[in-house]
Amino acid sequence: MFLEADGPTPLPARVRVELVKARRRRDAVVLADEIALPPGTSRRATVTHIDLGRIVDADGLPSVRRGGYFVRVTPLDPPGVPVPSADFPVRLLTAHRLETDYLHGLARLPADVLQPRHQPRTVTGVEVVEVGVTTRPGFQTLACNVDASGQRFLQWAGGKQVALDARFRRFVLPDNRDGFVEVDVPDLDGLPAVSLEEPLLIDRARLGPKVLGRFIDRASDWLERTALQLYLEPTILSTDGEVLPQVQSGLAPPQWVRLDHDELVPPLTFFVQPAGKWTGIRFPYAHLTKVYALVGQIAGTPVLELPLSWVQVQEKIGFVQLVPYHQQAAWSLVNLLAADVFHGAMELPAFWRFAIRAGLREVPGDIIEALGKRAALEALTAIGQAFKPGIASESISKEMSVSTSYVRNAQANLLSATRAEYKADLDALIPRLKNRYLGLSNVAIV
Repeated sequence: MFLEADGPTPLPARVRVELVKARRRRDAVVLADEIALPPGTSRRATVTHIDLGRIVDADGLPSVRRGGYFVRVTPLDPPGVPVPSADFPVRLLTAHRLETDYLHGLARLPADVLQPRHQPRTVTGVEVVEVGVTTRPGFQTLACNVDASGQRFLQWAGGKQVALDARFRRFVLPDNRDGFVEVDVPDLDGLPAVSLEEPLLIDRARLGPKVLGRFIDRASDWLERTALQLYLEPTILSTDGEVLPQVQSGLAPPQWVRLDHDELVPPLTFFVQPAGKWTGIRFPYAHLTKVYALVGQIAGTPVLELPLSWVQVQEKIGFVQLVPYHQQAAWSLVNLLAADVFHGAMELPAFWRFAIRAGLREVPGDIIEALGKRAALEALTAIGQAFKPGIASESISKEMSVSTSYVRNAQANLLSATRAEYKADLDALIPRLKNRYLGLSNVAIV
């Protein structure tokens, strides 16, 4: 995290730093800390680090789950207005690690589309949004020229100057050949006040961190929703949003508590238990690590509010048994209501309303391996589209002769072998992960 003061104003002596989830009301703070900055009026910037892996809840489980977050900084000495950062994603696997460990530093050139390696920095207020395919790759010069009257012109690669008009935002700048770039100028006042020029490197477009991040997100969803049907990290699930009644003893009145949740899930049906067995609830979520609230409800009315001390959890299979403590359950109103509900003769749909936490306590290496290889499959598919199908290798000699070799499969390309290897690894890895984290599967053949 980088803190910088605006203008000549120095940084405050003490600030409050908060890591906040970027969703709904944007007020769910997962980390809050006060930082004393080094004294000195000349110091205008400082850097601090936040280790997300060390942010845990009261049970020692990670509090930061994949998704959007932002940092909010509030000056304390002297007091000031809170300043939020831009939203940023948190993922189980970084784009950098996907590139180095699973794409092995591949050039990531998916097509013949050209783009600047970096947007203009000296010539401010200009963004290059498109580069013509006939533009010559390499370093080209973007110039902002200002005449005596203050009129601004943009010039690209020695081409014709284009006068800027405040009525428009997009401008096409020709070069000195047959290429062009299209630029976006949202505000003429953001341009330099004097004539400036800046070299820009034009190169083939690459799969950047944002695109690789989307591949990682889709791979995470595929593991959770399809392949494993298991939450990969502690996830708070709720049937009623952020509020649910909660009681701690059989005689105490219910207390309505607010709980920030990750996902909304449907309520569960009450099934009549056989005689001689404790009432049990089979949650469809493996690795159930905590029950925050458990309420029985009929037709929108809570009729049974259970103390959490009654709840006995079998974590791995997500099974909960209700075991009342005998001194509490003797003559309590809750026990009388339970007699009507638990010994009924029929099922009660959408009866159990709850807020729970489910998911692996930590993400092990084999899960990360499956995630990385699944995301790499999508990346390799996109990169492979830049290669001509059927070609195994291609070389060009100094005499400008071209030598090309082909494979038997006309749909294959240079990355097909890597894709096939990753797919075979996933086909073998997923069943092992299911057995390890969900238990053995029973299949009946009739």
